[in-house]
Amino acid sequence: MLLNISAGVPEETKNYFSDPKKLLMEFPTTAVELSLGDVMDATLFQNIMDYFYELTGIPVGIIDMNGNIIVKEGWQDICVNFHRLNPASCKNCLESDFEITKGIEVGEYRSYKCKNNLWDIATPIYLGNQRMGHIYLGQFFYTDESIDYDYFQNQAREFGFDEEAYMAALERVPRFSRRQVETAMKFYTKMASYISQLSFTNIKIHQTMIELYNVMNFQNALMDAVPSPIFYKNKDLVYLGGNKTFEEAIGLAPSDYIGKTVFDISSRELAEAYHQADVELLKTKTPQVYDFQIVSSTGKNKCVIFNKAIFTDQAGEVAGIIGVIQDITEMKQAQEYLQKVNEEIIDTQKEVIYTLGEIIETRSQEAAKHVVRVAEYSHLIGLKYGLNQEDAMLLKIAAPMHDIGKIGIPDHILNKPGPLTREEFDCIKTHTTIGYNIMKKSSHKILKIAGIIALSHHERWDGTGYPQGIAGEQINVFSRIVSVADVFDAVSHKRCYKEAWPLDQVRHYLVEQCGKMFDPRVITLFLDNWEEILMIRSEYSDASS
Repeated sequence: MLLNISAGVPEETKNYFSDPKKLLMEFPTTAVELSLGDVMDATLFQNIMDYFYELTGIPVGIIDMNGNIIVKEGWQDICVNFHRLNPASCKNCLESDFEITKGIEVGEYRSYKCKNNLWDIATPIYLGNQRMGHIYLGQFFYTDESIDYDYFQNQAREFGFDEEAYMAALERVPRFSRRQVETAMKFYTKMASYISQLSFTNIKIHQTMIELYNVMNFQNALMDAVPSPIFYKNKDLVYLGGNKTFEEAIGLAPSDYIGKTVFDISSRELAEAYHQADVELLKTKTPQVYDFQIVSSTGKNKCVIFNKAIFTDQAGEVAGIIGVIQDITEMKQAQEYLQKVNEEIIDTQKEVIYTLGEIIETRSQEAAKHVVRVAEYSHLIGLKYGLNQEDAMLLKIAAPMHDIGKIGIPDHILNKPGPLTREEFDCIKTHTTIGYNIMKKSSHKILKIAGIIALSHHERWDGTGYPQGIAGEQINVFSRIVSVADVFDAVSHKRCYKEAWPLDQVRHYLVEQCGKMFDPRVITLFLDNWEEILMIRSEYSDASS
């Protein structure tokens, strides 16, 4: 579809834009190829000369550089029906036409008695530096001269004219005073200048139209090359056009939607939604990007993105809107599929990690659900602490691996029911570095975090923990959270070396160790959310706890 470039153009100039293709056919594409007839309004000047001839009786004509007559009025029979019809006498006419115009400049005119013995006067019509043609005044005699009848009788015999008819035509040749001719030529000299100016304007319009048409061709070719539907409407939200993809998408030919509104081509429900968005765009002038569910011309449900913006006229006023529709149905389906696959991968990772954690805990004869509860406690407190959703989920997945290093501790030490010797406790403490060394070489974020937690979940807030003896916020926040979750679950459940503590005692212990073993902020959050902690404890309880 061609853009309607005449939108908003004053009525008096719309004829320049009515049919660019026709204009291109009527006008050559370069100024060099243009003739006088191409760039002047022959009808207009014919009317002017008709009136002038009616007032003055002075014959006149406009002829281009190729001898083509553009306008003529009052030309004499002696020239039209005799001199220019006979090849021999016409040769005199052509030679005279050349002589009268030779070397004549802009604003000048020349009188010349032609080789057929009649007076002609010419003034040139220029376009820039190029002479395009001439205005001729003639044929005539001056009132102060005598007509040489013998010459014309001899000429009639020489060229074989009907002497009686020829001499009668001679009698009809007008006679003017030199003042009349001078006044007429002043008028026609100015007219030649006016024709030049108007012709130059016409050429500029023509060149502008060529440029506009080329731009339109480019724009429409560009729009049709875009695989996404493109449409545009005026400020009254009436469709002005669209590209081929848009027409295919709506299943309508240009004549079926151009000049109509969305209410004419869509269901009422969809039209209302589209219309409200368009009205908002015209009001705010802010580009819009939004998702929308549509039904295609083939009846398929599509998920699309609308990108819409206003366009303005020459005065900078809002002239309408243009929109691009991007079909994201397949992309949306792919995203949903990838999200599902990603969730399955995460669930698988969690299951593997939880299972591995449970194996470690089972090996040490601790409660099977310990790692699950530690993960849930950690996730809850992590969110309360201010971690974002992603980091809180990473903490939840990595937390079950906090004791992975126990895989390197001998069973007789790990499951000893009584007190450990110093050497045995030193051996137990190595599970932190063993776990870290297992995980540190991994490039996966979850396992790297699991390694950090494994290394520092026995560090203490006051710096008396192991293996590094770091304190306060030097300890990773994930480890500080897991430390509280791990100890809470350990003391509140039965282990091989002890019975489960009553919850009041557990709560008292947490308060007592606040600022010593544990991060005060984590303890505060833990106790403030005590009811949720107990709900998790109950949901993932062990039969033996």
